[in-house]
Amino acid sequence: MQAWLMRLSGAFVLAAAGYSAYAFLHGDDGARLTQQAEQLRPTINDLMDQGQVALRTLIQTAQEASASSTARPTGDRRAQAQLPFVVVEPHDRVAPIAISPSQPRDFRTITPPSPPVELANTYRDGGPLDLDPVEARLRAKVPEELFRYFDLYLYVSKAMKGKGEWAQRLFALEKRPDQNLNLLYQWPVSTGLEQPLPAPNGRMLGTNTPGGIFKLDRGRFFKDYHSHQWDSPMPFAMFFDWVHGGRVSGLAIHGTDEEGIRALGQRASHGCIRMSPENAKILFQLIQSKYRGLVPAFRVDPETRTMNTAGLLQRNRNGKVVMTRGYKVLVFIEDFGGPSQDTVAALF
Repeated sequence: MQAWLMRLSGAFVLAAAGYSAYAFLHGDDGARLTQQAEQLRPTINDLMDQGQVALRTLIQTAQEASASSTARPTGDRRAQAQLPFVVVEPHDRVAPIAISPSQPRDFRTITPPSPPVELANTYRDGGPLDLDPVEARLRAKVPEELFRYFDLYLYVSKAMKGKGEWAQRLFALEKRPDQNLNLLYQWPVSTGLEQPLPAPNGRMLGTNTPGGIFKLDRGRFFKDYHSHQWDSPMPFAMFFDWVHGGRVSGLAIHGTDEEGIRALGQRASHGCIRMSPENAKILFQLIQSKYRGLVPAFRVDPETRTMNTAGLLQRNRNGKVVMTRGYKVLVFIEDFGGPSQDTVAALF
């Protein structure tokens, strides 16, 4: 490339010289042309100098580009990516779209396919597996390591009423011998109002139902329990094994009274997961009769003194998971209304 450009530069110089000689020797008015050529010589020389500078710049640029292309690994496409990218959750409607700085901002509305994608006849560990949408959601959201330790899974949607077919429902799925999940029950529930409310003593308290992964406390199962904080009945209360800020949480799954029954299917509780007394009794007896055993201990943050809700486990010095006695029941709570609300999120 460099040699070719140098030859081109020389050709320009020779052509200019040849034209001057031709004009001088063969023109009818040779003397006049020679005089005009002398007048134009400074301009021609200046143009020639500029051309040589431009050619040297072009040569240098070509050399740098060639060296750069030789040094860049062609096999690693990630090394050629244009960074940074903005990463957002697919269901975050108000967040910026994921784009590269060099790409044009093309904001478009994408309509999910109708009907929603159904999950079925997929494979796992080499064997056939029919995935119910709720099971698919659990397997996508709960760390796979946890599935070996639990035999009953309670999926709770705390989405607001009208935000999907799963909103304000509890799904109970049991693990079969083939390690797949079987849906036992699905019931309407009421999760927290998600706003401050005055307690009977006049103190303003939060009514948030936290999302995440939880276990049940084997030492706090009560057939007949009454909340003194809210002065309300909690029959068949099953408290969570969760420490928050160094204190044992009062979060529980329990039955409710007649007023609470009328509100099932919408956010109405003080933070607990309310059910009808009949359904709470079924779940209470099922868990106590079938699901006792050893379960992993969840990690506790030493600074916040709060138990992890993402499924991180405690391990000893040898790296082994710390096991404790409890119920082999895993509770997963999230603000998601079902596949019809977000096809992409339903898959992931």
